[in-house]
Amino acid sequence: MKKAFTLIEIMMVVAIIALLSAIGIPALLHSHEGAKEQVKEVNIDTVNAAKDQWALLNNKPAGTTVNWDDIKYYIGGRIEYQTDLDVNGDTIILNNVGISAKYP
Repeated sequence: MKKAFTLIEIMMVVAIIALLSAIGIPALLHSHEGAKEQVKEVNIDTVNAAKDQWALLNNKPAGTTVNWDDIKYYIGGRIEYQTDLDVNGDTIILNNVGISAKYP
């Protein structure tokens, strides 16, 4: 006699796979969004540190207007343009010295 899977066994496997997919896919999508928010936070901290360093080294008071060319050398890494810090199409807003950078 041939041994084979019964219809009930196959249906149970399909149901288990469907259940795992129903739990796993939304969790994966949510973690992706959480990672984007963390990237934004790191970028904001990096830009704020670069602004503070530029202001300190150039004796600039709080409230001084900052542009990308002023701070790009203090960012580090391979970041050359402000758009290199884009997340989901949002470009970081630098703000003045003493005011935190932000995303729209």
